[in-house]
Amino acid sequence: MMKTPRVVLIALTLVVLGACGDIEVVSNTSGEVAVTTTLEVPAVDEPSAATEVAPTTTIETTTTTMVPVTTTVLDVVCIKTTACQYANLVGVDFSRLKLDFIDFSVANLGGASFVGANLSNSIFIRADLSAVNFEGATLKNVDMTAAVLTAVSFKGANLEGAVLCDVDLTTVLDLTKAQLDQVKKFKTKGKVYCP
Repeated sequence: MMKTPRVVLIALTLVVLGACGDIEVVSNTSGEVAVTTTLEVPAVDEPSAATEVAPTTTIETTTTTMVPVTTTVLDVVCIKTTACQYANLVGVDFSRLKLDFIDFSVANLGGASFVGANLSNSIFIRADLSAVNFEGATLKNVDMTAAVLTAVSFKGANLEGAVLCDVDLTTVLDLTKAQLDQVKKFKTKGKVYCP
């Protein structure tokens, strides 16, 4: 049987202990992240008496990595299938697109822009529409039942036949009485269910 050289054992020990080392993440304002790993490894000496303390060797490595531009994954591919339920579409610009018959139920659309978009017959049931801009958008027959409409702008939007059930319009921006007159069903949050 062949004896394993000491060097191979030391290298294997360094790899195994490297996984257990202390990791410190330091971020710079330049968008780079430096990761420093500090590892203490007992020095390899000849066998000694049990009462002696073994000296240690400190190995320090530093790796610099660029931080990704965006930290969230957006689900914009769902637009092709018209099924965007539960999608993360925060801050996406859908301006001037034809997006009719798309299901955005329970999607997170916070800060998205639908300026001049055609959203006819789309569904926004329980969607988070916080700070969404619907300026000049066509919202014919959309269903916004129980949607979060905090700071939403409906300036010049066409709401003909829209369903606004169980919604809070106290923080909605640029919504006129003429637009509300076009809405098919409307009941404020906390009132009786609106089918």
